[in-house]
Amino acid sequence: MTTIEGGVEVRTVTAEHLTVEAFAPFGDVIGPEGHDRLPINLYGRTIDVYSIPVEADEPIDFLVNRLRYRELRVINLETHAGMTQAFMPLDGKPFIQVVAAADARLEGDVPAVDEVHAFIVPGDRGVQIGRNVWHEPPFPLQDEQLMVVTSHQSLTKGLQSKVNATQEIAQLDVDKRNITERAGFELRIQLV
Repeated sequence: MTTIEGGVEVRTVTAEHLTVEAFAPFGDVIGPEGHDRLPINLYGRTIDVYSIPVEADEPIDFLVNRLRYRELRVINLETHAGMTQAFMPLDGKPFIQVVAAADARLEGDVPAVDEVHAFIVPGDRGVQIGRNVWHEPPFPLQDEQLMVVTSHQSLTKGLQSKVNATQEIAQLDVDKRNITERAGFELRIQLV
């Protein structure tokens, strides 16, 4: 859907419920579905173990984020070549994850709207974004949510700066693009 507000074109993407199959082009759902149980016998099979590999070119950091509710407007889309990035709620609260495939068709130097997907992630699951997959940091559906996010030192430095220069992107592992500045429209998320 497209409208005009205050002279700016506003486009929307409708959030869909998370499934392993729907999210597969963008990464992994962090949960047992879609993953094989490892043949590890802990305490008489009272603990089932599933592996979801994390890829990174540098040692991984765990960042704890406190998310406050914000308008369902996608400001920036970013990618990271040096790692997969996971978002895992600590408090069981759902969130929205916006993604577009690494090879998404670009419009105005950002992924075209029909390439962008928004997923409602239940509070008992997380997501791991694949390398170079476009994404926006999670949108909390309740105020004051806690989340663990995987990062590495270069990426964490990159997220602290406004990155635009190609050499900075290579050094800091973040290609962050403002949708309105680059493509001239706003992108909002619509809940079903």
